[in-house]
Amino acid sequence: MRLRLPRVHPLLIALIALGIGLGQATQTVVYVVSLLLHEAAHATAARALGYEMERVELYPFGGRADIPGIELSGALGEAVIAAAGPLANLVALAAATALWRLGFADAGRVRMIVDANLAMLAVNLLPAFPLDGGRVVRAALSRRLGFSRASSAALQMTGLICLLLLAAGGVLQLLGFPGWQLAVLSVVIYSAQRREAARVPLARWALWLRGQEELRAGGILPLQSLAAGEAAQIRHVLSRLFGRRAHRVYVYDRDRMLGTLDDRAIYRAAERGELERTLGDVVRERHDG
Repeated sequence: MRLRLPRVHPLLIALIALGIGLGQATQTVVYVVSLLLHEAAHATAARALGYEMERVELYPFGGRADIPGIELSGALGEAVIAAAGPLANLVALAAATALWRLGFADAGRVRMIVDANLAMLAVNLLPAFPLDGGRVVRAALSRRLGFSRASSAALQMTGLICLLLLAAGGVLQLLGFPGWQLAVLSVVIYSAQRREAARVPLARWALWLRGQEELRAGGILPLQSLAAGEAAQIRHVLSRLFGRRAHRVYVYDRDRMLGTLDDRAIYRAAERGELERTLGDVVRERHDG
C-alpha cells in the first residue's frame, strides 16, 4: 500500500500554532503524539481485520478516515476499529501513571500525558458520529436496523449533541467560564459529520453492489418492498434501502399506482446526482422511454 500523508484540519494547525505561540510547545507536542497514537491504533485494528485506512484527515479530537469495505465487515468490525483508538489512549494514560508511581517519570510531564489522553478519551467517547463513540453506537444499531437506518439515526443523534454542546458552551461563557471550547468542538464535530453524511450513500451503494454480485453468483437475497407517493424524492427512498437486499418500490398517485422502480433505477438516479428528483418523474420517464 502506498503511504499517504494525512490531511490536517485547519483548526488543528491553528491550535498547534497557538500552543507554540503561548509557550506551551511541550504540551502541544504531547497532545499531537497522543492524537497520532490514537489514529495509529485505529489503523492497526483495521489492518488486523484486513482493511486499510485511506484519506485520513486529522482533527483536534482525532481523525476521519475512509476504510473501503468496512460496511461489509458487519457491526463487530466497525466497533472493534472504533474502540481501538480510545483503548490506546487509556493504555498510554495508565502507563504514564504507573511510571510516575514507580518513580521513573517526572510528575509534571506525566500530568501532560494524562491530560492529553484524558481529553482524547472524553471527546471520542461522546456518542456523536463520526467520533468513536458514535461509530460504536452505529455498529450497535446496525444489528437491529441495518446499516442505512443506523447511519441515519447516528447522524440525527450527532446533530442533537452538537446543539447541546453549543448551548452548554454559550451558557458557560455567559457565566464567566471558558465555554468557547465546547462551541468550537460542536462546530468541528458538525463539520466532520457533514462530510461523513455525504459518504453514507456511497457506502450503502457498496453493500448493494455486493448483493448484486451474490445474485449473479446464484445466491438468494431477501426482497424488500416499499410503497411511496409520487412526490417522494430519490433521497427519501435511499434512506430506506437496506444494503444486501433486493428492493421494489411501488409508486402511487393518491390511490392509483403509477408503476414500480427497482433498486437499480434508484441508485442510477442517485449516481446522476438526481437526489431531489421525484419518484413520479422517474416512473413517467421510464414509461415514456
